[in-house]
Amino acid sequence: MSTSGSGSRTTVRITDVARAAGVSSATVSRVLNGASTVDPELARRVREAAAESGYVPNPNGRALRRQRTDVWAAIVSDLQNPFFTSLVAAVEHVAVRSGHSVMLCNTDEQLVREQGYLATAIAQRMAGVVVSVTSEQDSDLSALLAAGVPTVAVDRRVHDFPGDTVLLDNVRAGRMAAQHLLELGHRDIVCLAGPSGVSPTEDRLRGALDALDEAGFPHDDRRMLRSDLRADDAEVIVRELLAGAHRPDAIFATNGPVTAGAYRAIQASGLTMPDDISLVGVDDDRWTQMVRPSVTLVAQPVEEMGERAAEQLVLRGTQPDAPALHLLLTPRLLVRESTGPRR
Repeated sequence: MSTSGSGSRTTVRITDVARAAGVSSATVSRVLNGASTVDPELARRVREAAAESGYVPNPNGRALRRQRTDVWAAIVSDLQNPFFTSLVAAVEHVAVRSGHSVMLCNTDEQLVREQGYLATAIAQRMAGVVVSVTSEQDSDLSALLAAGVPTVAVDRRVHDFPGDTVLLDNVRAGRMAAQHLLELGHRDIVCLAGPSGVSPTEDRLRGALDALDEAGFPHDDRRMLRSDLRADDAEVIVRELLAGAHRPDAIFATNGPVTAGAYRAIQASGLTMPDDISLVGVDDDRWTQMVRPSVTLVAQPVEEMGERAAEQLVLRGTQPDAPALHLLLTPRLLVRESTGPRR
């Protein structure tokens, strides 16, 4: 065995394991990298020798040989949104199981930060990227594909991206919310959406408007409001709306933070849900069940989204030429106390 530095700390090398197991260094490398073509008896001797000697693989050396690290990047657009923390947790669950680590990157809805993280993923030879982009039109994932970095786009569409995607059927989500309110007799429904460049809220808005049109209640553009996807901004918008002369009888808030802002604004106005106004939100965050009235909402299968995206990265590691995955997940309507018949 060899030593590193002037101290007594011993560094076990791959040649030491090979000598102890009575095999070549190449055989040790193949066994420790998971090759299935090594004779089972030789593989057993190598693993025993590695365990007895305390051998620890050098991740930097292995990454250099393989031209890839064992790290995935999870690039999300708003870490304050509980949806994304749950998404990353699901990705990490699969990562740990498959021998990967996850580097978390929060773009804070800023394109320049997103571009920096994408460049880092390429420069660091990361094993894969799960990304929720800042903008459907302005975000660009082509450099990742050109560099051969396995990439899965989640939550939001990306223009001209031919790679793997795991998304929610957001048009269906918006339709479900609007149909629920229509069935309760609501007719003056305000839809509170995000910026037009964010595909989930844009698609949810489109689904809601389609449901209104099909029911014979053409939408009024003055009832289609835009928020910056932050709770505080949504609260200000809804406060102003409810203080006006023409108060709606229902609101559909198209993402989690916007739902929180709308809920706070209704409470501050002195109105009661659902007697005075009904609210349908999106994302089954913990607070939505803890408050009274609890919040009717469209729930996303966020754990499934993260796990399926991560599993696709694992697949790409062994089958880089597999056909692209384009998965559209199904939302669920959870009816609770914030919606009721129109009075």
